[in-house]
Amino acid sequence: MTRALLRFPSLRGASSVTARGGFTLIEMLVVVVIIGIMAGALIPRLPDVTASRLKSSARRLAGTITYLYERSAATQLVYRLTLDMDSNEFYVSLLNKDNQFEETKLDFASRTHLPDNVRVDSANISAQGAVSSGRADIHFFPGGFTDQAYVYLKDSSGNELTLDVHPLTGRVRILEGRHAARRAA
Repeated sequence: MTRALLRFPSLRGASSVTARGGFTLIEMLVVVVIIGIMAGALIPRLPDVTASRLKSSARRLAGTITYLYERSAATQLVYRLTLDMDSNEFYVSLLNKDNQFEETKLDFASRTHLPDNVRVDSANISAQGAVSSGRADIHFFPGGFTDQAYVYLKDSSGNELTLDVHPLTGRVRILEGRHAARRAA
């Protein structure tokens, strides 16, 4: 009888079938469905990496603008922030004794290349008007004022932010979306 059980496993009984382990096809499908439901619920809640790079770039540019406004008033020097839309970067220049702007590197404001998926889409600056390619320049004057400016940043997903630079306070507001430039009051 023992030899018959070894040669014919189906004769062993039900207890040996459950002891062999493994998953049935239905159990596997249930697990896959549960994982799919959980993934579907969690993926939309993950942060959009592109949008976070856009916000980070906007904060960095806003910080540079505020820094230049305060530095210009403190040092009584004229600075210029150049937004180069063709090379997708911004940098600082200082008005020298020959009345020419020359690029300068400051502790908190050096040449900065924006991430590949973020770009300066356009700018509207009081002294220059609307600019959508080439260079746009924001000037900072010793008397404690700057050009009124609206800088429009855009990412590869179509998200947009507007940087609104107040000419008398140097305060920069970062606004969701594209906001039309207003005239200085």
